[in-house]
Amino acid sequence: MSSVVKKQLQEKTHPVRSDYLIAAAICVSTSLFACGLSIYQDGAPLVAPPWPTNAILLVLVSAWLFFIGLKGQRFAPTRLLGGLPFALCVIAHFFLWVLVAGILPASDGSQLPEIVRLLGLSHPITSIPFNAALILFLLNLGLATAGRLTKLKKARLKFYVSHGGMWLLIAAGLLSSSDLERWELIVSEGNATAQVSRGDGSETRYLPFGVLLSDFSIEFFTTQLTLVDIEEKVIIWQKGEPLIDLETGNTSSIRGWEVEVLRSFPGALPQGDGYQASDSPYAPPAVKLRATHLASGKTLEGWTTCGNDQVPTQTILAEGSDFRFAMALPRPKRFASEITILKSGDEPYSVTVEVNKPIKIDGWELNQLSYDETAGKASRWSVLEAVRDPWIPIVYTGIALLAFGAILHLLDRVIAKRGEHGGSKK
Repeated sequence: MSSVVKKQLQEKTHPVRSDYLIAAAICVSTSLFACGLSIYQDGAPLVAPPWPTNAILLVLVSAWLFFIGLKGQRFAPTRLLGGLPFALCVIAHFFLWVLVAGILPASDGSQLPEIVRLLGLSHPITSIPFNAALILFLLNLGLATAGRLTKLKKARLKFYVSHGGMWLLIAAGLLSSSDLERWELIVSEGNATAQVSRGDGSETRYLPFGVLLSDFSIEFFTTQLTLVDIEEKVIIWQKGEPLIDLETGNTSSIRGWEVEVLRSFPGALPQGDGYQASDSPYAPPAVKLRATHLASGKTLEGWTTCGNDQVPTQTILAEGSDFRFAMALPRPKRFASEITILKSGDEPYSVTVEVNKPIKIDGWELNQLSYDETAGKASRWSVLEAVRDPWIPIVYTGIALLAFGAILHLLDRVIAKRGEHGGSKK
């Protein structure tokens, strides 16, 4: 190999190597600075500016990136920050902070070392070091996308769409955190309110509309058998033991006992030594069991109910054993609120809100959150969650661009494979 060729190879290799070193140094320096700033701020989270400052910031950054894409690629720093070596280092840097966030347990920070709290890592997603790594990743992603705008090509469309969508999605998610509002609305049947509060009751405000609760309804899964200690204080049923549905005729074995369900009522009230079926909303489920000890042949019968705030719980002592047969609390299958929306100047209208089926009103989203669990099916009030996130359209736009980019990648592969098959046939 001639000296000229060697010199050319060295000229191509050394800049790339130095780019990796510079990129690594920038990532390490960013983390050290972010950690120092977090300690100085006593572990305070990074808070995005509120609307409209965050929207203005997004527009300015987007415009700056567009300008860089058109004019800035002639500058070495711009090429470095949008280049592949910097991208690989930034991705590794961000992955390390994601790993830290995934390893640390979710807590209030009281169980973690003091240095972890000072770095804000008791809530890592909002910590300054984590978000500094994310901002560095956004910088590289934005410059890499904008840098290719100087040479627009149809073949690069999928790159523009997918990378631009990812940048928009992450940037909007980062800047929108201060505008996201979550409130709880508690309303009882027959009453209306527009007041909402924080989950801890620390703050209240009023929605631009009122909510009238017309009816609250709930359906439960079939109740199941459980085991409690003799004092009826602790559930001692263990994972792996059979789940016994308390339906008439069901039989199963557990801890050396064969259990048969003789009678089962979805709602019942005490009557004499037993229970009588009842349609009252205050009637909890109740079942009559026959339990036979498999070793001794001893048999016992009795009623058990999970009870509620009107009817006491009842269990059956497994004589000679260290537990009682009991009814587990019924698990809700579906609960929903029939509400009427009240808006000044508009006609009231009725809608149904249930879990994972929210309704949208004037930029707000109402979702079914909870109910009076102590009353069960007799609950006469409902808890709705009111959520407002004005950035949702921008986030969805980013997701749509990502999906469109993925489709373009898939179409390219399909077309390429068809071309290969066509060429082989010829």
